[in-house]
Amino acid sequence: MARRYSVISADGHIETPPDRWVKYVPAKWTERAPRLVPLADGGEGWLVEGQPMLHNGPNITGRGPIRFRNASYWNADGSAAEGAGDAAQRLREQDADGIDAEVLFPPVFASRFLEGIGDAAVYASMVHAFNIFLAQDFCSVAPDRLIGNAVIPVCGIDAALAELRAVHALGLRSVSFYQFPNGSGRPAPADDEFWATALELGIALSPHFGFGQAAATPGGSGRGVGHLDAATTLALRAGSHPPVYCMAQLITSGVFDRWPDLRFYFAETNASWLPGTLYFLDDNFALYHDTVDLRLRMKPSEYILRHCYFGIVRDPVALRLGDEMPYANLMWGSDFPHSVGTYPHSRDHLDEAFARVGASTRRQILLETPAAYFGLDLDADITPTP
Repeated sequence: MARRYSVISADGHIETPPDRWVKYVPAKWTERAPRLVPLADGGEGWLVEGQPMLHNGPNITGRGPIRFRNASYWNADGSAAEGAGDAAQRLREQDADGIDAEVLFPPVFASRFLEGIGDAAVYASMVHAFNIFLAQDFCSVAPDRLIGNAVIPVCGIDAALAELRAVHALGLRSVSFYQFPNGSGRPAPADDEFWATALELGIALSPHFGFGQAAATPGGSGRGVGHLDAATTLALRAGSHPPVYCMAQLITSGVFDRWPDLRFYFAETNASWLPGTLYFLDDNFALYHDTVDLRLRMKPSEYILRHCYFGIVRDPVALRLGDEMPYANLMWGSDFPHSVGTYPHSRDHLDEAFARVGASTRRQILLETPAAYFGLDLDADITPTP
């Protein structure tokens, strides 16, 4: 029977043993690739160059129970655990959860933890190997329901640009990254070529929590606002949620002015904090723009509402704030198979969480906004589950 989208989860996660993607690492570097080791008290740990032993835990929760270590990619009978199987299993899990598609973010084991590899060429090859697996072995089964979010390496602008073009050639729709494209925690002129290329190729930018330096670093205790840079000053009092300082850097460095069509989706941030943050960013600008010689074409909140989207998981409070909440900038995600997710009861969670908003707002958050951002056709029949 033909089926169309009814719920799109804009935040799920690929969780997979390494052999599925390590097979794409060049043979000369295979020995440096991550690997799993069984643990004496159950489950598996990861050995990743440049990292201590890393334990499976809340990343493979499914329907629970939640473990902080000793979780496994396999059930006792040897079958794949929930959220750790192949693409066909993932589509069946979508059906069980009452959703029709997922934007799939990479596991930390195939993204952040690889950053400890000291050789940039080896590191970049690992990232590319995961992206090949994501495109060819996983998302290709149902590209309208498995929307892969590729990894961009953080070892410099040349590597970032090369991988951006490579994932576009692989057919992936979106990319995640954890530093600015130049490879550091702060914006630089070199980033502009990355932003321009993403716009030219039509690649969505979905950096998960945020990217770059996680928080402002004041120039010294008690030295006063005059000794802070513009981004740090703008972020004062605006909260410590991961995307706040990132957005302040994007605003004050003129990225949004130079690239008015640029958009960012910050997943899993939740959003009940957002109205207050927008107020404080605007108020800080009004108070301190002369102090730090900051000139903007519009208010900080206006930049953010034009350029940024935010993902909610378990945050019903965000849906109770009425006109204070910019619902047009929200998407929802189940976060499956992570520990804060709603699987396999997402439909029940959504009915409860969206009880105070109208049907049009619910449709906007669960369908229209993610479909527009990731280029999905709401009028098309979707790929059936195997």
